[in-house]
Amino acid sequence: MSDATVLVCDSATKLEDRHRDSVVICGSHGGVYPAYLAARAGLRAALLNDAGVGLDRAGLGCLEYGQVLGMAAATVAHDSARIGDALDMKRRGRISHANQVATELG
Repeated sequence: MSDATVLVCDSATKLEDRHRDSVVICGSHGGVYPAYLAARAGLRAALLNDAGVGLDRAGLGCLEYGQVLGMAAATVAHDSARIGDALDMKRRGRISHANQVATELG
C-alpha cells in the first residue's frame, strides 16, 4: 500500500470522488456507518477514531466491516488525537486497533 495516496477528511460524510483509491485518515468514529461510507467512497483504507471503543466495541465496528469487504481499516486511540480532527489524528494519532487486512499490509 506504500504507493497509495494518503488524504485527510474530518468526517466520513464528507468523502468525495477525489478520495477514491486512497488511504484516508478520517476524523469520524470507527463505527460501522463510517466504514460503510468509506467503502461506498471506494477507499483503499480508512483510519478512524476508536472513540473510546464504546459499548459492545461499537467504536471498532469498522474493523470487521472492512475485513468482510477486504478493505484495510484501523483506528486511532481516542486519547492520542481529537475525534473529528483528521489533521490532529495525522500529527499525533497512535494506532490502537487494526483489522487483518491492514495488519497484513503493514
